[in-house]
Amino acid sequence: MIQLSELQFLSEDGIKVLDDVHLRVDRGELVFLTGPAAAGKTILLGLVATQIPPQNGQILVHGRNIARLSRKKAFQLRRQIGFIPQRFSPLPKTVLDNVIFKLRTLGDFREQAEEKALAALEMVSLTRKLAASATEIEPIDRVRLAFAVAICNDPLLLLFDEPFEELSADDRSKVCSLLEEIHLRGFTILVTTRNPLPSLIEKYRVVQLLDGKVKEG
Repeated sequence: MIQLSELQFLSEDGIKVLDDVHLRVDRGELVFLTGPAAAGKTILLGLVATQIPPQNGQILVHGRNIARLSRKKAFQLRRQIGFIPQRFSPLPKTVLDNVIFKLRTLGDFREQAEEKALAALEMVSLTRKLAASATEIEPIDRVRLAFAVAICNDPLLLLFDEPFEELSADDRSKVCSLLEEIHLRGFTILVTTRNPLPSLIEKYRVVQLLDGKVKEG
């Protein structure tokens, strides 16, 4: 699903953020990308999600070379990637309407969008708060909503940036369980985190981004 080769990225100040990065994520895999703050994890996800223009190296997503895509085709690919940024901020709407809004922007009719939204929210155990204001729900439920927004249109790939941030130990465990449940439904998932839980390290592949390079384990 993802193939990065000789990937390089320089900041506007000329600082080398990514240096000869090689990474492969197979279809159906759940992979954790770890590393300290400012290691370049968010930039790497942005490049894969086609939200940041590539500089040097090759980025293949679902067999497509991102650097060679036209603007229209890059936009079409972006719509097939469920990307949740760090510190996800929901719209000032209800929980249900947040998910419906995304589906409507993708072209679904209202009835179809509502059906898909309800299914996604049920998958993340958030149907009990359909009418709640998304900006007022608890941090763990905000993560659940972020996941629902990401999966509601059945994307090819899911990219989650620091979903465990600012959560209690108990809530981090719940998010881990939710990630596993989503993965078991066949999604390919790449997750960035500074501190992955030991239970996940034992089950799934973990790669480290350090000094601009990716290292296994």
